[in-house]
Amino acid sequence: MGIETEGHFLILKKIKYGEADLIIHALSREGEKMSFLARGALRSKKRFGGGILEPTHHVKLVYTTSSRSDMHSLKEAQLLNGFEPIRKDYDKLELALMSLNCVSHVSLEGDSHSASLYNLMGHLLKRLESLEDPEDLILLKVQFLLKFLLQQGVLDVEEWMRPFLKLNLNDPDSGEQLRSQKAVATEKSVPLEKLVLHYIKSASF
Repeated sequence: MGIETEGHFLILKKIKYGEADLIIHALSREGEKMSFLARGALRSKKRFGGGILEPTHHVKLVYTTSSRSDMHSLKEAQLLNGFEPIRKDYDKLELALMSLNCVSHVSLEGDSHSASLYNLMGHLLKRLESLEDPEDLILLKVQFLLKFLLQQGVLDVEEWMRPFLKLNLNDPDSGEQLRSQKAVATEKSVPLEKLVLHYIKSASF
């Protein structure tokens, strides 16, 4: 028998399994990627209703651990923050899902020492949720990608990057402070994203 426990997570990915079950990949507060089997999730409105297990959602999960595999049994889920403004804006959602993909590729089962990864993703979602000026989106994207690479220890810091790196990701004033860097962000965004996608592909286990 496994031990029933609970924790706060960011939903990274959901996969339909069979007719009514879901496999959920989620990131713990400690930065560990964990997998859960939510039996009957597509039928149970009481335990998992209202799209609670959608990627980007911040949730509290109650689950039973497995001693035989890395797949745990999900019992209940409580929505803590659905970041609804993100889902109502295509560009915001696109950035959120791209960032989740990056985090999902580098996070590991059994790694409980990467809280900075959880914080980085959480800060991005909070900033996206409150972002009002669409012009700031590309600045936020470049800021996240740079901080992600720096956190992974694979960024050779260049002078143009410093304004993006010195500001906190969830600082509501960062957009205004970085507006003078808009041309640089526009120029660097595509090659930077390609660099990150190449990195996460090579870093996947």
